[in-house]
Amino acid sequence: MTAARFRVGPSDGPTVADVLERMGGASRGLAGAAAEGRAFLNARRARPDDAVVPGDELAVWPARRDAPGAPPVEVLARWGEILVASKPAALPTAPERRGTRSLITEVAELLGLRAPPHAASRLDVGVSGAVLCATGPRGQRHLAAMREAGRIARVYVGVAGGRIEGAGTWDAPIGAARSRGGRSLPAVGGAGAKDAATRYRAVASAGGGAAAVTLLRLDPVTGRMHQLRVHAAHAGAPLLGDRDHGGARSWTTARGRVLPLDRIALHALRVTVPDEAGVERAALAPVPDELRDLWGALDGDGSAWEEVLTATPEASLPPGLPSGAR
Repeated sequence: MTAARFRVGPSDGPTVADVLERMGGASRGLAGAAAEGRAFLNARRARPDDAVVPGDELAVWPARRDAPGAPPVEVLARWGEILVASKPAALPTAPERRGTRSLITEVAELLGLRAPPHAASRLDVGVSGAVLCATGPRGQRHLAAMREAGRIARVYVGVAGGRIEGAGTWDAPIGAARSRGGRSLPAVGGAGAKDAATRYRAVASAGGGAAAVTLLRLDPVTGRMHQLRVHAAHAGAPLLGDRDHGGARSWTTARGRVLPLDRIALHALRVTVPDEAGVERAALAPVPDELRDLWGALDGDGSAWEEVLTATPEASLPPGLPSGAR
């Protein structure tokens, strides 16, 4: 599919929304394109209230509706210009250029916001859980300051293929490496590698031998792309369903049952951040049914999910990383 392109004229209006309304009339295919993330002003993603001048170019990509069966987005907590939303695994955090449903556009529609909120971090497609967002510039500045100060804490839970025991810190540096398919993916020791640290703790295990799996609590200290996935793979136990980093596409249990893996077995369970008054705010995203069902099919103990938050990770960090870094 290709984009429809428009050159802004003198009488088309002062904003992106005005131009699209004029070009599209009553057709939401154009009029709603900016709110859905499908409109680009001079090659940059446009918001409805972005100003335009004659001669600017608007490109609008046709709508594409992926993940039609995705669970609904939920707003877990909201204070001031900050909110935490729960992202289903099938949705991207932000819209792709062709307007695929996304967490932030769904939140905007759910809350009646004029423009989608800003996501302070992104969860990959295939990963579910809590995403911290700002609905205005003040909230965005606050989250940026908290991130810089290392005051945003996140807890993830994942199911890894293989046996991991105890607790510790994975600290292999992460950069970019070209995959066999031509894509540049994060990898340990790749080009431009930067320090990275993930605290981990094995909460429970199931299966045995080649069918062994481990339920992990993962606390990112730094925030590199795909960090948790790369570190788990480097430890010899890639997360189930993580095809980009060696994770299984299906899993054969100790009883010989073959389980298809339609998502990455990783969930952002909790996010904590101080508000502008310095009060710690936390939001918990319940573990989705498909992960609980997967763990049960692997003969895992269902009570282990509730143990994740009490199974605190090891406190030590590698040299050179501040104790508050996130």
